[in-house]
Amino acid sequence: MGTKFEGVDVLDFLGQVVELHTQHYKEDFDMDKELIQNLARNMQPEKCNLLWMSRPCGTYCLSEREVYLQDSNENKVWMFYHEQTNDPILAYALTLDGLQDGKVTGTIYPLDYPSHVERVKSLSCPIDRVTVTFEDGVQFTLPYQSWRRQINELMPEHGTPKSIQYAPESERELAVILRRERLKRDYHAKPGNVQDYMEKLKKASMRGRLKEAQAAVAAPGKGVPYKGGLDR
Repeated sequence: MGTKFEGVDVLDFLGQVVELHTQHYKEDFDMDKELIQNLARNMQPEKCNLLWMSRPCGTYCLSEREVYLQDSNENKVWMFYHEQTNDPILAYALTLDGLQDGKVTGTIYPLDYPSHVERVKSLSCPIDRVTVTFEDGVQFTLPYQSWRRQINELMPEHGTPKSIQYAPESERELAVILRRERLKRDYHAKPGNVQDYMEKLKKASMRGRLKEAQAAVAAPGKGVPYKGGLDR
């Protein structure tokens, strides 16, 4: 049985998670806040479903739709920290309701990150084409297999790409997958108490940092490992 936090101040909730779990590159969250506020202001339903993660070194806020498109940038980022690192990840699904008294409100679902990544891997839809909008406002829809090469050919005339949108081989299949996953997630989640959740998270965070400190003392002289990971 999962948990959901309904009608919450989304940015306040995520900000508390960042303070407890993200130790470095907290400025990543500034970009997340700007994105979330813009989406809540414009309220296009599909764009208001997001996946968000807090890492020890930074955060990511991604379109849920794009995460379910095989080999999209969002898909690769979401899976990377499970497949390539041992970073402890706190992951959440967000459904934005809009702005209320200047605050972004919505429902937040804590996720079991490893399980969710495995599910995404099994359900991701192949990409068929990519729509690219360039610096001069011109838009092209390109075949997925050759879009990177064609972008490079178009850039001298049209400037750098400003936005990239992926389209699946079957829009209907992707819509069915997303609808089913969201309904199931909500059905199996019971309402939670934000304060209780944050208290548990605080205790878990303190235990984790204590273990790190103990390990550092036990292994003097050991260098700090390279952060690695994908560039933001």
